[in-house]
Order: sequence, then C-alpha cells, then structure tokens
Amino acid sequence: MRTEAEAAGPPLEPGDFVQLPVPVIQQLYHWDCGLACSRMVLRYLGQLDDNEFERALQELQLTRSIWTIDLAYLMHHFGVRHRFCTQTLGVDKGYKNQSFYRKHFDTEETRVNQLFAQAKACKVLVEKCRNVQHQHQ
Repeated sequence: MRTEAEAAGPPLEPGDFVQLPVPVIQQLYHWDCGLACSRMVLRYLGQLDDNEFERALQELQLTRSIWTIDLAYLMHHFGVRHRFCTQTLGVDKGYKNQSFYRKHFDTEETRVNQLFAQAKACKVLVEKCRNVQHQHQ
C-alpha cells in the first residue's frame, strides 16, 4: 500500500498499474454498496445473471444488512477465488453506535460472528490482516 507521500510522488507509468474494464453498476439503495460492487465483479468475470444473483441472495439470506463477510460468502457461492482480509475476525464493536447499524446490531452481531466461525468449514477464506483500510457509509 502506498503512503500519501508516495502517492504524491512521481506520476505512475503505464507499467505501474493494471486498469481493468470493470463495468459500473449503481447502487439501488443507500445500504447496498457491497452488493453493487459484487455485481460489478461478477459481471466483469462474465458470471452475472440477475436471476441467479437474486436466488443467491435469497439462499444466503442476504437482506438489508450486508456485512463484508456476507460478500465473501456470496463470492464463494459464485466460485470466485478470493481472500477476505480483515482487522477483526467477527463483528467490530465500534459499529454498535453508528446509526446505520444501531437498530439491529445485537441480532446481527450473533449472525455475523457465526459466519466468521463457520467460514473455514464452508471453505470461505478469511484472514486477519494488519493495516486493512476500508470506508463505510
């Protein structure tokens, strides 16, 4: 990962990066950024069928509360090789007081922690990694 100082350094040369023609798919709601990103990845890989995607959401019981671990299971469902790196193996208690999570945090905490606990048995690759940066609503 590049630091701000490195990012502000000399411009990137053509061989310094890879640009992929990933299609842009807009979010439908304020809460479905992860699902929109998943759709973009699947469409890029040629694996996106909207009906199959909706069936997968139902099968995985993904509704309006989507956590990153849910997206890891979704990618696994579609056979996408990936590795989910996270600073916290389980729910980050820091989200409890954020307005987006507050209403259903306690019930979601149990569900999400179960997904983390079952990940290895379900062949969903999850690793605790340091210096993972992410942004959320």
